[in-house]
Amino acid sequence: MRNTYNYTIIDDNEIDIKILESHLSKLSHLRLLQTFNNPIDAISTIHEGLIDILFLDIEMPEMTAIGLLNSLEKTPQVILISNHSNYSMEAFEIGVTDYIQKPVSFERLLKSVSRAIEAINLQDKNIKELTVPKDNFIFLKSGRELLKFNLNDIIYVEALASFTKVFTKEKVTVISESISELHAKLPQDSFLRIHKSYLVPLNKIIGISTKNVILENHKIPMGLSYRESIEKILAGTEGLQL
Repeated sequence: MRNTYNYTIIDDNEIDIKILESHLSKLSHLRLLQTFNNPIDAISTIHEGLIDILFLDIEMPEMTAIGLLNSLEKTPQVILISNHSNYSMEAFEIGVTDYIQKPVSFERLLKSVSRAIEAINLQDKNIKELTVPKDNFIFLKSGRELLKFNLNDIIYVEALASFTKVFTKEKVTVISESISELHAKLPQDSFLRIHKSYLVPLNKIIGISTKNVILENHKIPMGLSYRESIEKILAGTEGLQL
């Protein structure tokens, strides 16, 4: 189970946004990413795949919530909010998590959030069963995608708040888990934690300096508290092909 879940609000009524924010601020395991007054402005953010729960007003200018959801290939857990009940059947047909009528009470909102988190945790459990490292590759979750990484292609890993960035020669990919969670999935004898914010593959290290671990084309900051253990590990890798 995660420590935090990211949410976004889309509503053309600023007062309704503030009411939702006030209710949701009482839940310490939720983190607000952004709010929008127009669904069109939110499309690129949704495509980034970092939203876990989307609170979405159904009737808005330019595009309705139903229109937005029908235009997306992949969506987070969606909680629709409306002044009316006549959209509920259509909403559930397109697979939303819940449908709430305004005014939104904290108790009703809490029930919806719990339902969304339960669905997210089930998805994470199913994905985790597929992410156990086998041979030289691993599957990692990026937004709503599950991507395959060859362990030999990973140059280093950098923490990004509660997410991580995995660097390969071809690209940088944001992974939807913390650096500690990712480290636990990687082979412990092959990836070193050299800093609270960095992991590096042991076989990519060509040296260390006072403050850095040196890779072929990178210098990665080394935490002072990690230096002694790194030196011991490197001293015991005489047969390792660096």
